[in-house]
Amino acid sequence: MFRQLVIPVVAVLVAVAGIGGVLINTDRTHSVVADKQALTDATPSIQHHTHTDLQKTGRRLDEINQVIASRVPQLSGLRPVNANNDSQAPWHDPALNHLFQQIRDQKLTLWFPRNGEPFSIWVGNPEKIVDGKKTYQHAEALQKAVPLINQLPFPVRVWFYGTRDQSNPELGECIEAVEGIKKLTGVKFSYCRINERGYQALRKLSRLQNLEILHSHLDETALEQIAQIDGLRRLHLHFGKKKINYSVAEKVLDLPYLEDLKLCIALPSKDVTPFWMKLAGCSQLVSLEVDCGTVKQDVLVKFLKTGDHQKLNKWVIRSIFPRKKLADAFVLAPQLTSLKIPSGSTDEMLYLLEKLASDLPGMRDLTFGWDTGTHLTGEEARQALSLLGSFTNLEHCQVPITLPDAYALQPITQLKQLESFYCKNLNLNQETLLQLAKMPALKSLDVYALNFGDESAHLLPWLSHVEQIEIRDPTTLTDARLALLTKLPQLSRLKWCDIAIQKPVPLSLEAREKYPNLEFEICGN
Repeated sequence: MFRQLVIPVVAVLVAVAGIGGVLINTDRTHSVVADKQALTDATPSIQHHTHTDLQKTGRRLDEINQVIASRVPQLSGLRPVNANNDSQAPWHDPALNHLFQQIRDQKLTLWFPRNGEPFSIWVGNPEKIVDGKKTYQHAEALQKAVPLINQLPFPVRVWFYGTRDQSNPELGECIEAVEGIKKLTGVKFSYCRINERGYQALRKLSRLQNLEILHSHLDETALEQIAQIDGLRRLHLHFGKKKINYSVAEKVLDLPYLEDLKLCIALPSKDVTPFWMKLAGCSQLVSLEVDCGTVKQDVLVKFLKTGDHQKLNKWVIRSIFPRKKLADAFVLAPQLTSLKIPSGSTDEMLYLLEKLASDLPGMRDLTFGWDTGTHLTGEEARQALSLLGSFTNLEHCQVPITLPDAYALQPITQLKQLESFYCKNLNLNQETLLQLAKMPALKSLDVYALNFGDESAHLLPWLSHVEQIEIRDPTTLTDARLALLTKLPQLSRLKWCDIAIQKPVPLSLEAREKYPNLEFEICGN
Protein backbone atom coordinates (compact mmCIF):
# COMPACT_ATOMS: atom_id res chain seq x y z
CA MET A 1 0.00 0.00 0.00
CA PHE A 2 2.84 2.37 0.93
CA ARG A 3 4.54 1.81 -2.42
CA GLN A 4 1.33 2.41 -4.35
CA LEU A 5 0.89 5.76 -2.63
CA VAL A 6 4.48 6.93 -2.88
CA ILE A 7 5.09 6.33 -6.57
CA PRO A 8 2.32 8.67 -7.86
CA VAL A 9 3.44 11.35 -5.40
CA VAL A 10 7.02 11.02 -6.59
CA ALA A 11 5.91 11.36 -10.21
CA VAL A 12 3.94 14.53 -9.50
CA LEU A 13 6.77 16.12 -7.56
CA VAL A 14 9.29 15.30 -10.26
CA ALA A 15 7.06 16.99 -12.82
CA VAL A 16 6.74 20.06 -10.62
CA ALA A 17 10.51 20.22 -10.16
CA GLY A 18 10.94 20.43 -13.89
CA ILE A 19 13.07 17.32 -14.14
CA GLY A 20 10.49 14.76 -15.13
CA GLY A 21 11.81 15.07 -18.66
CA VAL A 22 15.24 14.21 -17.36
CA LEU A 23 13.95 10.87 -16.06
CA ILE A 24 11.72 9.82 -18.95
CA ASN A 25 12.60 11.75 -22.10
CA THR A 26 16.23 10.83 -22.78
CA ASP A 27 17.96 7.67 -23.86
CA ARG A 28 20.39 8.20 -21.01
CA THR A 29 17.78 7.50 -18.31
CA HIS A 30 16.33 4.20 -19.51
CA SER A 31 17.60 2.39 -16.46
CA VAL A 32 15.76 4.79 -14.16
CA VAL A 33 12.55 4.25 -16.10
CA ALA A 34 13.09 0.50 -15.83
CA ASP A 35 13.41 0.78 -12.06
CA LYS A 36 10.14 2.72 -11.88
CA GLN A 37 8.33 0.22 -14.09
CA ALA A 38 9.54 -2.63 -11.91
CA LEU A 39 8.16 -0.89 -8.86
CA THR A 40 4.73 -0.34 -10.41
CA ASP A 41 4.18 -3.95 -11.47
CA ALA A 42 1.15 -5.74 -10.07
CA THR A 43 1.48 -7.03 -6.53
CA PRO A 44 1.69 -10.77 -7.42
CA SER A 45 4.97 -10.20 -9.28
CA ILE A 46 6.66 -9.19 -6.02
CA GLN A 47 6.86 -12.83 -4.99
CA HIS A 48 9.45 -13.42 -7.74
CA HIS A 49 11.87 -10.88 -6.25
CA THR A 50 14.45 -11.99 -3.75
CA HIS A 51 14.69 -10.39 -0.36
CA THR A 52 17.92 -8.67 -1.49
CA ASP A 53 16.19 -7.22 -4.57
CA LEU A 54 13.43 -5.76 -2.42
CA GLN A 55 15.99 -4.27 -0.05
CA LYS A 56 17.82 -2.60 -2.94
CA THR A 57 14.58 -1.29 -4.40
CA GLY A 58 13.47 0.03 -1.04
CA ARG A 59 16.79 1.76 -0.49
CA ARG A 60 16.67 3.40 -3.92
CA LEU A 61 13.13 4.61 -3.31
CA ASP A 62 14.12 5.98 0.08
CA GLU A 63 17.08 7.87 -1.42
CA ILE A 64 14.96 9.35 -4.19
CA ASN A 65 12.41 10.45 -1.60
CA GLN A 66 15.21 12.14 0.35
CA VAL A 67 16.28 14.06 -2.75
CA ILE A 68 12.71 15.15 -3.52
CA ALA A 69 12.07 16.15 0.09
CA SER A 70 15.21 18.30 -0.03
CA ARG A 71 14.17 20.09 -3.22
CA VAL A 72 10.40 20.50 -2.92
CA PRO A 73 10.14 23.08 -0.08
CA GLN A 74 12.09 25.63 -2.10
CA LEU A 75 10.47 25.11 -5.48
CA SER A 76 7.85 27.82 -5.18
CA GLY A 77 10.36 30.59 -4.47
CA LEU A 78 13.40 29.31 -6.34
CA ARG A 79 14.62 31.24 -9.34
CA PRO A 80 15.06 29.02 -12.41
CA VAL A 81 18.49 27.44 -12.50
CA ASN A 82 18.90 28.41 -16.15
CA ALA A 83 17.56 31.93 -15.62
CA ASN A 84 20.66 33.32 -17.35
CA ASN A 85 20.21 31.16 -20.44
CA ASP A 86 21.11 33.37 -23.40
CA SER A 87 19.37 31.33 -26.08
CA GLN A 88 17.28 34.42 -26.83
CA ALA A 89 20.31 36.74 -26.92
CA PRO A 90 20.40 38.99 -30.02
CA TRP A 91 23.56 37.39 -31.44
CA HIS A 92 21.69 34.08 -31.77
CA ASP A 93 19.29 35.56 -34.32
CA PRO A 94 19.58 33.35 -37.46
CA ALA A 95 18.99 36.43 -39.59
CA LEU A 96 22.49 37.59 -38.63
CA ASN A 97 24.30 34.49 -39.85
CA HIS A 98 25.01 35.93 -43.31
CA LEU A 99 26.38 39.13 -41.76
CA PHE A 100 28.53 37.12 -39.36
CA GLN A 101 30.01 35.20 -42.27
CA GLN A 102 30.80 38.43 -44.13
CA ILE A 103 32.74 39.66 -41.09
CA ARG A 104 34.60 36.34 -40.90
CA ASP A 105 35.45 36.67 -44.59
CA GLN A 106 37.51 39.75 -43.65
CA LYS A 107 39.80 37.43 -41.64
CA LEU A 108 38.28 38.47 -38.33
CA THR A 109 36.78 36.16 -35.71
CA LEU A 110 33.55 36.43 -33.71
CA TRP A 111 33.83 35.78 -29.98
CA PHE A 112 30.39 34.89 -28.63
CA PRO A 113 29.89 35.58 -24.90
CA ARG A 114 31.47 32.96 -22.64
CA ASN A 115 33.78 32.87 -19.63
CA GLY A 116 32.62 36.33 -18.62
CA GLU A 117 33.65 37.91 -21.94
CA PRO A 118 31.12 39.99 -23.94
CA PHE A 119 30.42 39.70 -27.65
CA SER A 120 33.66 40.69 -29.38
CA ILE A 121 35.21 41.18 -32.77
CA TRP A 122 38.46 39.24 -32.42
CA VAL A 123 41.36 40.74 -34.40
CA GLY A 124 44.08 38.12 -34.26
CA ASN A 125 46.88 38.40 -36.78
CA PRO A 126 45.31 38.55 -40.25
CA GLU A 127 48.03 38.08 -42.83
CA LYS A 128 48.73 37.55 -46.51
CA ILE A 129 51.74 36.55 -48.57
CA VAL A 130 53.29 39.29 -50.72
CA ASP A 131 56.30 38.39 -52.90
CA GLY A 132 56.76 35.23 -50.88
CA LYS A 133 56.82 37.07 -47.57
CA LYS A 134 54.22 37.12 -44.81
CA THR A 135 52.73 40.54 -44.14
CA TYR A 136 50.17 41.48 -41.52
CA GLN A 137 47.02 43.35 -42.50
CA HIS A 138 45.39 44.31 -39.20
CA ALA A 139 44.33 47.79 -40.29
CA GLU A 140 43.17 46.68 -43.75
CA ALA A 141 41.04 43.84 -42.36
CA LEU A 142 39.39 45.97 -39.69
CA GLN A 143 38.77 48.93 -42.00
CA LYS A 144 36.91 46.68 -44.45
CA ALA A 145 34.87 45.14 -41.65
CA VAL A 146 33.73 48.37 -39.96
CA PRO A 147 30.69 48.92 -42.26
CA LEU A 148 29.62 45.33 -41.59
CA ILE A 149 30.15 45.64 -37.84
CA ASN A 150 27.98 48.77 -37.84
CA GLN A 151 25.06 46.68 -39.11
CA LEU A 152 25.05 44.58 -35.93
CA PRO A 153 22.04 45.53 -33.76
CA PHE A 154 23.93 45.33 -30.45
CA PRO A 155 27.09 46.79 -28.83
CA VAL A 156 30.45 45.20 -29.62
CA ARG A 157 33.93 45.07 -28.17
CA VAL A 158 37.09 44.82 -30.29
CA TRP A 159 39.66 42.34 -28.98
CA PHE A 160 43.20 42.55 -30.35
CA TYR A 161 45.21 39.39 -29.73
CA GLY A 162 48.84 39.45 -30.80
CA THR A 163 51.69 37.00 -30.34
CA ARG A 164 53.33 36.01 -27.06
CA ASP A 165 56.71 37.22 -28.32
CA GLN A 166 54.97 40.43 -29.45
CA SER A 167 56.41 40.05 -32.95
CA ASN A 168 53.17 41.36 -34.45
CA PRO A 169 53.26 44.96 -35.75
CA GLU A 170 52.43 48.13 -33.86
CA LEU A 171 48.66 48.74 -33.78
CA GLY A 172 48.50 52.51 -34.11
CA GLU A 173 46.85 52.66 -37.55
CA CYS A 174 44.58 49.73 -36.72
CA ILE A 175 43.28 51.38 -33.53
CA GLU A 176 42.36 54.46 -35.55
CA ALA A 177 40.00 52.28 -37.58
CA VAL A 178 38.10 51.40 -34.38
CA GLU A 179 36.82 54.99 -34.20
CA GLY A 180 34.41 54.19 -37.03
CA ILE A 181 32.51 51.56 -35.02
CA LYS A 182 29.26 53.19 -33.87
CA LYS A 183 28.21 50.75 -31.13
CA LEU A 184 31.67 50.33 -29.63
CA THR A 185 31.69 49.66 -25.87
CA GLY A 186 35.15 48.27 -25.25
CA VAL A 187 38.63 47.49 -26.52
CA LYS A 188 40.89 44.72 -25.19
CA PHE A 189 44.55 44.04 -25.95
CA SER A 190 46.37 40.79 -25.21
CA TYR A 191 50.07 40.35 -26.13
CA CYS A 192 50.10 43.43 -28.36
CA ARG A 193 52.49 46.21 -29.28
CA ILE A 194 50.87 49.64 -28.98
CA ASN A 195 52.77 52.77 -30.00
CA GLU A 196 52.12 56.40 -29.10
CA ARG A 197 49.92 56.79 -32.19
CA GLY A 198 47.76 53.93 -30.87
CA TYR A 199 47.31 55.48 -27.42
CA GLN A 200 46.41 58.81 -28.95
CA ALA A 201 43.79 57.00 -31.06
CA LEU A 202 42.36 55.35 -27.93
CA ARG A 203 42.08 58.73 -26.26
CA LYS A 204 39.92 59.96 -29.15
CA LEU A 205 37.36 57.14 -28.80
CA SER A 206 34.56 59.20 -27.28
CA ARG A 207 32.28 56.20 -26.69
CA LEU A 208 34.93 54.01 -25.03
CA GLN A 209 33.80 52.74 -21.61
CA ASN A 210 35.75 49.50 -21.26
CA LEU A 211 39.53 49.21 -21.74
CA GLU A 212 41.73 46.20 -20.97
CA ILE A 213 45.45 46.00 -21.70
CA LEU A 214 47.02 42.73 -20.59
CA HIS A 215 50.54 41.44 -21.26
CA SER A 216 51.06 44.24 -23.75
CA HIS A 217 53.23 47.32 -24.09
CA LEU A 218 52.56 49.75 -21.23
CA ASP A 219 54.63 52.59 -19.81
CA GLU A 220 54.15 55.94 -18.08
CA THR A 221 53.51 57.73 -21.37
CA ALA A 222 50.72 55.26 -22.14
CA LEU A 223 49.23 55.72 -18.67
CA GLU A 224 49.20 59.50 -19.14
CA GLN A 225 47.04 59.03 -22.25
CA ILE A 226 44.75 56.44 -20.63
CA ALA A 227 44.09 58.68 -17.63
CA GLN A 228 42.55 61.24 -20.01
CA ILE A 229 39.84 58.91 -21.36
CA ASP A 230 37.14 60.41 -19.14
CA GLY A 231 34.33 58.07 -20.17
CA LEU A 232 35.99 54.90 -18.83
CA ARG A 233 33.89 52.84 -16.45
CA ARG A 234 35.95 49.64 -16.60
CA LEU A 235 39.76 49.70 -16.67
CA HIS A 236 42.02 46.63 -16.44
CA LEU A 237 45.78 47.23 -16.78
CA HIS A 238 48.73 44.92 -16.22
CA PHE A 239 52.09 46.70 -16.11
CA GLY A 240 54.24 43.80 -14.95
CA LYS A 241 57.33 44.54 -12.85
CA LYS A 242 58.37 47.87 -14.40
CA LYS A 243 58.39 50.61 -11.75
CA ILE A 244 55.84 53.38 -12.36
CA ASN A 245 56.06 56.86 -10.87
CA TYR A 246 53.35 57.56 -8.30
CA SER A 247 52.54 60.99 -9.73
CA VAL A 248 51.51 59.30 -12.98
CA ALA A 249 49.79 56.26 -11.48
CA GLU A 250 47.51 58.29 -9.22
CA LYS A 251 45.97 60.07 -12.22
CA VAL A 252 44.00 56.90 -13.00
CA LEU A 253 42.12 57.41 -9.73
CA ASP A 254 40.78 60.76 -11.01
CA LEU A 255 38.68 59.15 -13.75
CA PRO A 256 35.17 60.44 -12.90
CA TYR A 257 33.04 57.40 -13.81
CA LEU A 258 35.39 54.51 -13.00
CA GLU A 259 33.45 51.61 -11.45
CA ASP A 260 35.59 48.54 -12.21
CA LEU A 261 39.35 48.82 -11.61
CA LYS A 262 41.90 46.04 -12.00
CA LEU A 263 45.43 47.34 -11.75
CA CYS A 264 48.68 45.38 -11.53
CA ILE A 265 51.42 47.96 -11.17
CA ALA A 266 54.81 48.18 -9.41
CA LEU A 267 55.05 51.28 -7.21
CA PRO A 268 58.02 52.18 -4.99
CA SER A 269 57.28 50.80 -1.48
CA LYS A 270 57.00 54.31 -0.04
CA ASP A 271 54.15 55.10 -2.46
CA VAL A 272 51.96 52.06 -1.78
CA THR A 273 50.20 53.53 1.27
CA PRO A 274 49.52 56.95 -0.35
CA PHE A 275 48.05 55.19 -3.39
CA TRP A 276 45.61 53.18 -1.21
CA MET A 277 44.66 56.31 0.73
CA LYS A 278 43.76 58.14 -2.48
CA LEU A 279 41.96 55.01 -3.69
CA ALA A 280 39.80 55.21 -0.56
CA GLY A 281 38.21 58.32 -2.03
CA CYS A 282 36.87 56.47 -5.09
CA SER A 283 33.36 55.98 -3.72
CA GLN A 284 31.89 54.88 -7.07
CA LEU A 285 33.91 51.66 -7.27
CA VAL A 286 31.88 48.47 -7.68
CA SER A 287 34.69 46.02 -8.49
CA LEU A 288 38.26 46.35 -7.21
CA GLU A 289 41.52 44.46 -7.72
CA VAL A 290 44.71 46.42 -7.07
CA ASP A 291 48.19 44.95 -6.70
CA CYS A 292 50.65 47.82 -6.45
CA GLY A 293 53.13 46.31 -3.98
CA THR A 294 53.19 44.85 -0.48
CA VAL A 295 50.40 46.33 1.62
CA LYS A 296 49.85 46.02 5.37
CA GLN A 297 46.65 45.00 7.14
CA ASP A 298 46.31 48.41 8.80
CA VAL A 299 46.42 50.17 5.42
CA LEU A 300 43.46 48.17 4.11
CA VAL A 301 41.58 48.73 7.38
CA LYS A 302 42.17 52.47 6.99
CA PHE A 303 41.09 52.21 3.34
CA LEU A 304 37.72 50.84 4.49
CA LYS A 305 37.30 53.25 7.39
CA THR A 306 38.24 56.51 5.64
CA GLY A 307 36.30 56.00 2.42
CA ASP A 308 32.71 55.47 1.36
CA HIS A 309 32.41 51.94 -0.03
CA GLN A 310 28.64 51.52 -0.13
CA LYS A 311 28.80 50.41 -3.78
CA LEU A 312 31.74 48.00 -3.53
CA ASN A 313 30.45 44.60 -4.64
CA LYS A 314 33.54 42.62 -5.67
CA TRP A 315 37.02 42.76 -4.14
CA VAL A 316 40.13 40.72 -4.99
CA ILE A 317 42.96 41.04 -2.45
CA ARG A 318 46.19 39.55 -3.76
CA SER A 319 48.93 40.00 -1.16
CA ILE A 320 47.55 39.25 2.33
CA PHE A 321 44.92 37.18 4.10
CA PRO A 322 42.57 39.34 6.21
CA ARG A 323 43.27 38.93 9.92
CA LYS A 324 40.95 39.99 12.75
CA LYS A 325 41.02 43.80 12.28
CA LEU A 326 40.47 43.60 8.54
CA ALA A 327 37.88 40.82 8.89
CA ASP A 328 35.95 43.06 11.31
CA ALA A 329 36.18 46.01 8.89
CA PHE A 330 34.55 44.27 5.92
CA VAL A 331 31.18 45.28 7.38
CA LEU A 332 31.99 48.80 6.11
CA ALA A 333 31.40 47.50 2.57
CA PRO A 334 27.81 46.31 3.09
CA GLN A 335 27.16 45.42 -0.58
CA LEU A 336 30.18 43.11 -0.84
CA THR A 337 29.06 39.80 -2.37
CA SER A 338 32.30 38.54 -3.96
CA LEU A 339 35.61 38.18 -2.13
CA LYS A 340 38.79 36.53 -3.41
CA ILE A 341 41.82 36.35 -1.11
CA PRO A 342 44.95 34.22 -0.49
CA SER A 343 44.78 31.35 1.98
CA GLY A 344 45.57 31.85 5.67
CA SER A 345 45.90 29.79 8.82
CA THR A 346 42.99 27.59 9.85
CA ASP A 347 42.12 29.90 12.77
CA GLU A 348 42.16 32.96 10.49
CA MET A 349 39.98 31.29 7.87
CA LEU A 350 37.39 30.18 10.43
CA TYR A 351 37.27 33.62 12.05
CA LEU A 352 36.77 35.31 8.69
CA LEU A 353 34.00 32.88 7.76
CA GLU A 354 32.27 33.59 11.07
CA LYS A 355 32.47 37.37 10.54
CA LEU A 356 31.27 37.19 6.94
CA ALA A 357 28.39 34.88 7.89
CA SER A 358 27.38 37.38 10.58
CA ASP A 359 28.01 40.69 8.78
CA LEU A 360 27.68 39.87 5.05
CA PRO A 361 25.41 36.82 4.67
CA GLY A 362 24.54 37.86 1.10
CA MET A 363 27.87 36.60 -0.25
CA ARG A 364 27.62 34.93 -3.67
CA ASP A 365 31.26 34.13 -4.40
CA LEU A 366 33.95 33.18 -1.86
CA THR A 367 37.49 32.18 -2.79
CA PHE A 368 40.18 31.51 -0.17
CA GLY A 369 43.53 30.63 -1.72
CA TRP A 370 43.94 27.52 -3.88
CA ASP A 371 44.13 23.79 -3.43
CA THR A 372 47.85 23.73 -2.56
CA GLY A 373 47.72 25.63 0.75
CA THR A 374 46.65 24.77 4.28
CA HIS A 375 43.31 22.96 4.45
CA LEU A 376 40.68 22.81 7.15
CA THR A 377 40.24 19.24 8.37
CA GLY A 378 38.10 17.27 10.84
CA GLU A 379 35.86 19.36 13.09
CA GLU A 380 37.22 22.61 11.64
CA ALA A 381 36.13 21.43 8.17
CA ARG A 382 32.66 20.58 9.52
CA GLN A 383 32.42 24.00 11.14
CA ALA A 384 33.47 25.72 7.89
CA LEU A 385 30.87 23.81 5.86
CA SER A 386 28.24 24.67 8.46
CA LEU A 387 29.16 28.36 8.18
CA LEU A 388 29.03 28.20 4.38
CA GLY A 389 25.50 26.87 4.70
CA SER A 390 24.44 30.24 6.15
CA PHE A 391 25.20 32.11 2.90
CA THR A 392 21.82 31.47 1.31
CA ASN A 393 22.76 33.22 -1.98
CA LEU A 394 26.12 31.48 -2.42
CA GLU A 395 26.83 30.45 -6.02
CA HIS A 396 30.56 29.70 -6.07
CA CYS A 397 32.79 28.60 -3.23
CA GLN A 398 36.53 27.84 -3.13
CA VAL A 399 37.49 27.37 0.52
CA PRO A 400 40.34 24.91 1.28
CA ILE A 401 38.48 22.06 3.01
CA THR A 402 39.35 18.39 3.32
CA LEU A 403 35.97 16.64 3.40
CA PRO A 404 35.61 14.59 6.65
CA ASP A 405 32.75 12.45 5.29
CA ALA A 406 29.82 12.72 2.90
CA TYR A 407 27.33 13.84 5.55
CA ALA A 408 29.48 16.92 6.28
CA LEU A 409 28.12 18.27 2.96
CA GLN A 410 24.60 18.42 4.42
CA PRO A 411 24.72 22.18 5.32
CA ILE A 412 25.51 23.23 1.75
CA THR A 413 22.76 21.05 0.28
CA GLN A 414 20.47 23.82 1.53
CA LEU A 415 22.12 26.31 -0.87
CA LYS A 416 19.73 26.21 -3.81
CA GLN A 417 21.82 28.55 -5.98
CA LEU A 418 25.18 26.83 -5.45
CA GLU A 419 26.78 26.15 -8.86
CA SER A 420 30.26 25.03 -7.82
CA PHE A 421 32.30 24.32 -4.69
CA TYR A 422 35.61 22.75 -3.71
CA CYS A 423 36.57 20.02 -1.27
CA LYS A 424 40.04 18.53 -1.62
CA ASN A 425 39.10 14.86 -1.42
CA LEU A 426 35.58 14.84 -2.80
CA ASN A 427 34.98 11.41 -4.35
CA LEU A 428 31.89 10.54 -6.35
CA ASN A 429 30.44 7.55 -4.51
CA GLN A 430 27.04 6.43 -3.28
CA GLU A 431 27.15 8.65 -0.19
CA THR A 432 28.36 11.87 -1.82
CA LEU A 433 26.06 11.45 -4.83
CA LEU A 434 23.09 11.35 -2.47
CA GLN A 435 24.14 14.74 -1.08
CA LEU A 436 25.00 16.25 -4.47
CA ALA A 437 21.61 15.18 -5.86
CA LYS A 438 20.03 17.59 -3.37
CA MET A 439 21.78 20.59 -5.00
CA PRO A 440 19.62 21.57 -7.98
CA ALA A 441 21.86 24.37 -9.30
CA LEU A 442 25.18 22.50 -9.49
CA LYS A 443 26.86 23.13 -12.85
CA SER A 444 30.41 21.93 -12.30
CA LEU A 445 32.19 19.47 -10.05
CA ASP A 446 35.83 19.16 -9.06
CA VAL A 447 36.35 15.63 -7.75
CA TYR A 448 39.32 13.50 -6.79
CA ALA A 449 38.06 10.10 -7.91
CA LEU A 450 35.04 8.23 -9.26
CA ASN A 451 33.98 5.41 -6.92
CA PHE A 452 30.46 4.47 -8.00
CA GLY A 453 28.77 1.73 -9.98
CA ASP A 454 25.29 0.56 -11.00
CA GLU A 455 24.07 0.98 -7.42
CA SER A 456 24.15 4.76 -8.00
CA ALA A 457 22.39 4.81 -11.38
CA HIS A 458 19.14 6.15 -9.89
CA LEU A 459 20.94 9.17 -8.35
CA LEU A 460 22.97 10.36 -11.33
CA PRO A 461 20.05 11.89 -13.32
CA TRP A 462 19.34 14.15 -10.34
CA LEU A 463 22.59 16.00 -11.03
CA SER A 464 20.38 17.59 -13.62
CA HIS A 465 22.38 20.73 -14.44
CA VAL A 466 25.98 19.53 -14.08
CA GLU A 467 27.77 20.45 -17.30
CA GLN A 468 31.39 19.75 -16.39
CA ILE A 469 33.30 17.35 -14.15
CA GLU A 470 37.03 17.70 -13.50
CA ILE A 471 38.69 14.49 -12.27
CA ARG A 472 41.99 14.58 -10.35
CA ASP A 473 42.54 10.81 -10.56
CA PRO A 474 41.46 9.92 -14.11
CA THR A 475 42.46 6.27 -13.71
CA THR A 476 39.07 5.88 -12.02
CA LEU A 477 37.29 6.90 -15.24
CA THR A 478 36.42 3.55 -16.79
CA ASP A 479 34.25 2.70 -19.78
CA ALA A 480 31.49 1.49 -17.44
CA ARG A 481 31.55 4.70 -15.39
CA LEU A 482 31.56 6.79 -18.54
CA ALA A 483 28.34 5.06 -19.60
CA LEU A 484 26.82 5.85 -16.21
CA LEU A 485 27.97 9.48 -16.33
CA THR A 486 26.03 9.99 -19.54
CA LYS A 487 22.89 9.75 -17.41
CA LEU A 488 23.64 13.35 -16.35
CA PRO A 489 21.29 15.25 -18.72
CA GLN A 490 23.48 18.35 -19.24
CA LEU A 491 26.97 16.84 -19.00
CA SER A 492 29.07 18.11 -21.91
CA ARG A 493 32.69 18.10 -20.70
CA LEU A 494 35.04 15.85 -18.74
CA LYS A 495 38.42 17.30 -17.73
CA TRP A 496 41.53 15.61 -16.44
CA CYS A 497 45.31 15.73 -16.65
CA ASP A 498 47.30 12.64 -17.58
CA ILE A 499 50.84 14.05 -17.58
CA ALA A 500 51.82 12.16 -14.41
CA ILE A 501 50.06 8.91 -15.36
CA GLN A 502 52.49 6.21 -16.43
CA LYS A 503 49.83 4.07 -18.05
CA PRO A 504 47.07 5.41 -20.35
CA VAL A 505 43.77 6.30 -18.78
CA PRO A 506 41.56 3.16 -18.94
CA LEU A 507 39.04 4.79 -21.25
CA SER A 508 38.91 3.09 -24.61
CA LEU A 509 38.71 4.95 -27.90
CA GLU A 510 35.48 3.05 -28.62
CA ALA A 511 33.93 4.40 -25.43
CA ARG A 512 34.83 7.99 -26.32
CA GLU A 513 33.53 7.66 -29.87
CA LYS A 514 30.26 6.27 -28.54
CA TYR A 515 29.43 9.66 -26.98
CA PRO A 516 30.29 12.36 -29.57
CA ASN A 517 28.42 15.03 -27.60
CA LEU A 518 30.94 14.75 -24.76
CA GLU A 519 34.11 16.86 -24.88
CA PHE A 520 37.20 15.28 -23.33
CA GLU A 521 39.60 18.01 -22.21
CA ILE A 522 42.96 16.45 -21.36
CA CYS A 523 45.74 18.80 -20.25
CA GLY A 524 48.53 16.30 -20.98
CA ASN A 525 47.70 16.07 -24.69
